[in-house]
Amino acid sequence: MNDPLAKPRESCGVVGAWGPAAPAVRSMLIALQHRGQQSAGIAVCRSSGIECRTGSGRVTDVFPDPDPRALRGGAGAIGHVRYATSGGAGPDDESAQPLVMDGDASGTVALAHNGTLVNTDEARATLGISAGATDSAVLGRLLTSAMADSGVTLFQALHEVLPQVTGAYSLVLTDGRRMYGARDPQAFRPLCLGQLDDTWLLASESAAIAATGGTFVRELEPGEVLEADADGIHSSRLDVLGARRASCVFEHVYFARADSRIGGRSVYEARYAAGLALAACAPPPPSSDVVVAVPDTARVAADGYAWQAGLPTVQGLLRHEGVGRSFIAGDRAGREAAVRQKLSAVPAAVAGREVVLIDDSLVRGTTMTAVVAMLRAAGARAVHLRIASPPHRWPCFYGIDTGRGDALLGAQVPPDRLAGHLGCDSAEFLPLETLLDTVGGDPDTYCTACLDGRFPTAVDLRDGAFLQQQR
Repeated sequence: MNDPLAKPRESCGVVGAWGPAAPAVRSMLIALQHRGQQSAGIAVCRSSGIECRTGSGRVTDVFPDPDPRALRGGAGAIGHVRYATSGGAGPDDESAQPLVMDGDASGTVALAHNGTLVNTDEARATLGISAGATDSAVLGRLLTSAMADSGVTLFQALHEVLPQVTGAYSLVLTDGRRMYGARDPQAFRPLCLGQLDDTWLLASESAAIAATGGTFVRELEPGEVLEADADGIHSSRLDVLGARRASCVFEHVYFARADSRIGGRSVYEARYAAGLALAACAPPPPSSDVVVAVPDTARVAADGYAWQAGLPTVQGLLRHEGVGRSFIAGDRAGREAAVRQKLSAVPAAVAGREVVLIDDSLVRGTTMTAVVAMLRAAGARAVHLRIASPPHRWPCFYGIDTGRGDALLGAQVPPDRLAGHLGCDSAEFLPLETLLDTVGGDPDTYCTACLDGRFPTAVDLRDGAFLQQQR
């Protein structure tokens, strides 16, 4: 029933009657680079059809020219950056996106997908495609088949197909004439609408829209399907019964940029509030000297913690530019290597001092074990770990590669033994109910499954157990 774990895919798109669409998409993809570094791609709409280029690596590796000559001349374009669960994707790997699906008589569709579907096995068998095909490829085939079989438009096909699939999807698509955006009924992953002059923009985060000089308009609603062309935008909702909003709380904790807005809430404000709350419920020992943040996503929470605790912050860890996020490296060896390449301790800041170390989350523990060892080697007298979220204990099936339960440190090591396992002097976490208070809004509208095991949809935990916890 279930697809292999989590290959988050971040998407953005742009369409307009005039203007350089591909450079705008490239700018948005660079702004989303923190979400995936293993492949990038842009598909451009031309009068002759949809042309697509994908490649391995970062956006500037695949598209070094700010105005890609090979992609000029299109009225609209969509783009994508990706990280995978294992290994890199070459330019011919079907996991690299956007995907361009030839529907023969129904026309061609290009698709960029952020999220993971959890019920595509039956569709693979029905369509006669290989078991190794990605969920995105299955979705593309479902759409083009619906267009060919029923003679419907892509807009109509989205309304026909999407209610049949389960899981996380924020989609940006084009049929060469219009751009479409769609968000799943639970709104697991973010998707924003923006405007730049007479051009409509879609992106996974509002920060990507700002990167073009565009104006953030709003987030797409749960289950919304949006159509954009030179005449404006048109919107409707999917007919899905019983779906309840369950937006990913981890976007606020880690994934999104601090200058983005998710669910109407500033990510910066949510992280700062989490730091304040963490200091109140897990204060530093009286002998503590300084606060050190694990760069970069924990910096805002560390600022809040330090202010509330009345301690100075120091740059006890230095982040080296040009190295991707260790969380999204493909395997354990890759993550360990990424930590060593990415971070180093600053002895002058921590030697002889009792350090309160702030991080945003504890997933596998690979980064934290290495960081604590770095600080001790640099002369820290003691290291007290404070995490601005609860430990991850459950796998994610909706687009984030946290790993299976046996890879999650919080699921394997009891709370009172975590400090010893990580090599620190103490370890405390922000309680879930407090985290939900800091992100704001109705706490029942967030997906917290990775933290508490309450899955908004049916999932296969791979041990024969199926969960269905409607919230």
